[in-house]
Amino acid sequence: MENKTFSLTIVSLFASLTSIGAFIKIPLPVVPFTLQILFVFLAGSLLGSKKGMLSQLLYVGIGLIGIPVFASGGGPEYIFRPTFGYLIGFIVAAYVIGLVMEKAKGAIFKKLLLANFIGLIVVYVFGILYLYIALNTWVGTPTSFQAVMMMGFAYSIVQDLFLVFFASVLAKRLYTLFSKVRINNGRLAA
Repeated sequence: MENKTFSLTIVSLFASLTSIGAFIKIPLPVVPFTLQILFVFLAGSLLGSKKGMLSQLLYVGIGLIGIPVFASGGGPEYIFRPTFGYLIGFIVAAYVIGLVMEKAKGAIFKKLLLANFIGLIVVYVFGILYLYIALNTWVGTPTSFQAVMMMGFAYSIVQDLFLVFFASVLAKRLYTLFSKVRINNGRLAA
């Protein structure tokens, strides 16, 4: 039986880390570059599909109730921001990364790279589609899909690919520890 207190703690920890990552940012046009996605990668890689997803659901939920944990604040009105799709992508990506890690065979580092790269694609798909829809509907700024790709993809893909690699290296180092904790029902063994 799993230690529920430990599970809640670790899910909350990754939600907190994601919120901290939101405040480490480089301003870019429309979509700022932040370290949130690094913690999304780590949540999916280390916690698995369900807990990784729960950590990001908690993060987004906390932001939507009004606590300013997102890169530009918080509150229920945040769903109308053009960049909200990236936050939806975080939830789905953490689940997908965890799922890939649970199902994939082979070397851990290769699995981590593959899982995090797929997670990055998921984040971009949700983020870019939402950005395009938002700009062309409720924001009222008609924008071509090509321009949205520049704003939501081209400006940040190089940094995000670096984060895929960095998160995979970091997760590989932490993977054994998290595996031991899972085996010991949420208790660190001496």
